[in-house]
Amino acid sequence: MMFRFYPAESRIYDFLKFPRLVFLRERYEKSKEEDDFKVPFFADYLDHINRVDMRLNPYIKDIELFYMKNFFEDYDFIDLISNVNSIFGYNSEDQYLDMLLKLNEREINRSIAYSIISGNENNHQYSEEIMIRAETLSSNKSEFISLIKDLPVEASSKWTMFLIIEEPVKYMKMYVDLMLKIQPVFNEFYGLYEEEVNRYGQYLSEFLNKNGSKGFEEITYSTLDSKVLNNDENRILISAIMQFAVSISGIGQHNYIAWGLRLEEAFRRMKEINENKTNERVMIFKNLGDRTRYDVLKLIASGVTSTKEIAEALGVSSATISYHINNLLQSKIIKIDRKDNRYGYVVDHKLLEEIINGLKEDLRISRN
Repeated sequence: MMFRFYPAESRIYDFLKFPRLVFLRERYEKSKEEDDFKVPFFADYLDHINRVDMRLNPYIKDIELFYMKNFFEDYDFIDLISNVNSIFGYNSEDQYLDMLLKLNEREINRSIAYSIISGNENNHQYSEEIMIRAETLSSNKSEFISLIKDLPVEASSKWTMFLIIEEPVKYMKMYVDLMLKIQPVFNEFYGLYEEEVNRYGQYLSEFLNKNGSKGFEEITYSTLDSKVLNNDENRILISAIMQFAVSISGIGQHNYIAWGLRLEEAFRRMKEINENKTNERVMIFKNLGDRTRYDVLKLIASGVTSTKEIAEALGVSSATISYHINNLLQSKIIKIDRKDNRYGYVVDHKLLEEIINGLKEDLRISRN
């Protein structure tokens, strides 16, 4: 098992994610009073987001055309494209944008179709069979439209996708034009973190190469199971944009782990808070006290891990289910696991058993 940090690709990854900061500000503003966010590095990050938000505001309509407001959705235009047209192997964002402009109508629609099919089938390995299906689908507009109609996204987002697949080259040019306009703002923002990103990326890859899967579980405090790692090379990207998030991409030919610049510190902070067992139990029981969340947990326990399937079973939106799953992950009731090259959620029965035993001790309930 090997880990390798990719500095150039980390910058390109953040460049493509940069417009999302206009949707992050409000989300993090609501969190800043919570105990686990009352730390200096979070305040600095939020301050930078607020300034970026003002600079990007003139482009908000164009950003909303290509990026979805819901933080948990995976159907941003560039995500659908970059799953097939990987950022790996490019030295700068300009090189990557030039490549995007050279894509023809067939290539753009094939990329979109491939990403949607792979996502729907929860397939985390590159598949020639899916690529053939995507090729066929991209040339059949009626079937392509039917596929988009079934996506768990807002009607406005579906309509945008309909427009894009009708004139993909036109919309690709519009997207690249948008990114070139906001590139100076990105350069200013990224310049604040680039040296730290490169330094931390080198440290993290060296630490993981030395300590392997045990080291991975150590710095994530077992929130992420080491089964999500590849047995061969694990590509590491460090994100200064999504500083408190981790993203594991398995779609396409280049898998990677996008690791937030402050994620290790956030995990450490979470551990310090969770060391108070009473607070941990309260958090878990609070999560279990929500009816929808409890139903989500039961479905995951039964083996259903697709957000779309859970949403359909409970009659709510996928965004709502993603929100509840995020809370279950944060409280450690569930964790991300990997089985047969597929990522999914599993209930942490060991943790729940410890919590139940702790409750019995607190309330003096006989275990007999």
